[in-house]
Amino acid sequence: MKITSQEEYGLRCLLRLARSGADRSMTIPEIAASEGLSVPYVAKLLSVLRQGGLIESARGRSGGYHLAAASAEIGLGAVLLVL
Repeated sequence: MKITSQEEYGLRCLLRLARSGADRSMTIPEIAASEGLSVPYVAKLLSVLRQGGLIESARGRSGGYHLAAASAEIGLGAVLLVL
């Protein structure tokens, strides 16, 4: 099965959020730096994932992005459908 670059990088961003832990949010620049991607591209991917209901965003000093559900509850098929 072939996946698109958007699907691959979206999965990488989602995995980075899962590894950060449920109690910690990550910002777009943090995710971009850790994955070696550009900030605008990560912003686009996170917007798609947020609209799909896989991640949530929070504003403010401790804001950023985090998973909307436990990582064990998010299936690969659901992620690929959103991306």
